[in-house]
Order: sequence, then structure tokens, then C-alpha cells
Amino acid sequence: MHDFFAKIDPQLSDAFPADAPNLLQMMQADIPAVRAFFNEYRKHLETLAPPFHGTKEEYNITGLEGEPDVRVIEFAQRDMLYPDCIIIWLHGGGYIIGDADDLVAQSFAALCPVISVDYRMAPEHRSPAAAHDVCGVIEYVARHINPRKIALAGASAGGGLAASSALLNRDRNGPSLDFQLLFYPMLDDQHDTASGHMDIPPSIWNRDVSLFAWSLYAEEKGASPYAAAARADDVSGLPPTYIMCGDMDLFLDENKIFAQRLSDAGVATELAIFPNAPHGFNGFAPKANVSKRANASIRLAMEHALERA
Repeated sequence: MHDFFAKIDPQLSDAFPADAPNLLQMMQADIPAVRAFFNEYRKHLETLAPPFHGTKEEYNITGLEGEPDVRVIEFAQRDMLYPDCIIIWLHGGGYIIGDADDLVAQSFAALCPVISVDYRMAPEHRSPAAAHDVCGVIEYVARHINPRKIALAGASAGGGLAASSALLNRDRNGPSLDFQLLFYPMLDDQHDTASGHMDIPPSIWNRDVSLFAWSLYAEEKGASPYAAAARADDVSGLPPTYIMCGDMDLFLDENKIFAQRLSDAGVATELAIFPNAPHGFNGFAPKANVSKRANASIRLAMEHALERA
């Protein structure tokens, strides 16, 4: 048995079986098949999520000048705590997998309307297409909805895309963002850290899988900050930030480094690290105690960010 599985929180172990498929082999063989596999797995995750009592509306938002329109799904529930705010949500999936019909986006709809972005993905579209899509949505929301606060949020690749889009939005002198919330964000195309070299089994998002995904997504001449936020020389002027990660995640150290850089640049930053937790733990095993603590922390961070001053 791989030592990694022996260290996982016992309440998470069922969600991370040792005999799960080899992710790199799947991705190298057939990316459409990988997308179909995870769409089927999402049906299992839906059985673990609370029932959704709200609306789900699909529509297109005008993209940046010269760019295509962006498909989004808007989630909303009755009796939202902050109906005058907007969360722009970016799904995970290594910049390759996933879509806007996302369970986390749905869960945030108890707080305020959530606009979940169906951004362009690799290998069909390299960076900065995805960040352009997000900036188009930010500009549309600010201009046509004009909410009291705009929060940008995402998980894994979506968290990395939130960070890189916030950088592009800053550099374009785009609308003001009030908060960014990043779950184990995929920030660094090099993973040249201690956690980046962690011995993670092939059934869990590891260095080889991640470098392959980056090879499809980042610009061919090398990753810019609008692909990999860790490449940014200057992270000042970004919105207040919450970052969450497990301590058995490939992205742990790059998340810690990015949080420290934000703090050093004067950005109000909160970093939460949860023990014995691999990548995606709170989504794959939401009923585990460590996942409940993580999800409660995420929820409170977003609530506090959206509160009236």
C-alpha cells in the first residue's frame, strides 16, 4: 500500500481508493473520455450534496471586445443573505475538465446570486483565453448588474484562474473586485517546491498529471501570470483573499508562497491549511469532519466578505 493512503484522514479514505484510475494515462489517452468520466462521477457527488431549492438559468454574456460570448449559469435561492452581491464562480478540473454546472456554485447561492463561468479550456484553447472570458464576465457584471460587492472564487484550476484573472483585471484597470476566495488553487506551472515533489499516487492529482495539464493550457512560449499567477512579479492591488488547502496537496507550498506574497504586498490575506487532506478532499468527501471544518471556514470567509461595512 502506498504510504500516502496510510496518512489520509480515515474519514476521507473511501473517497480516495488506491485502485482508482491512473489520471495521467487517462488524460494522455482521451481527454473527451476523461470529461465524460468526471461528469458521471459528478452524479455521485450530487447524491452527497444538500437538495438545491432555487433557480438555475443559463445564458450568454458579451465577452471582451473581439472575443466570443461567454456561456454562464446563474444560481440563486430564495431568502439569500446578500442578494445585492454577486459571486463569480470558476470550476476546477485542471483547466481541461468541468463546466459551469457546478455543485460548489450551487451551494454558494444561499448567500447571493452566483454566476458560474463556462470558460474556454485546454487543449482546445490555451491561456489567456480563459482569463479573457472571466474578465469579460467581471466587466459585464459591473456594468449591467452593478452589485454592491463582486467576489471572485474558484477551486483548483478555477482557483488559479481566479487569481490570474484578478491580475489581468487589475492590469486592464477593470472593475473593482471586493474579494477572492481560492480553494487549493493551481497557481504554478513548475511545482518546484517540496510539496510539488511529494510522492502522490497516480490516482490523485500529482506532479506528472499537473505538468501535463499545464503543457496543454499555458502559452506555448511559457506561462504568463495570466495563466499561472505564481509567475506575476507584482501581486499588489489584488482584492482581499482567502486561500484554503490540505496538507497532502501538490499545491500546498505554492499556495503558502502566494499567500505570503499577497500579505507582503499589503493584500489582506487568510490562509487555512487542513491536516491529512489530499487535493479536492472537501468536495469528494463532504461528510468527513475535516471537510465540514473546511467548508464551514470557506462559508464564513465568504459571508464576512459580503457583509455590509
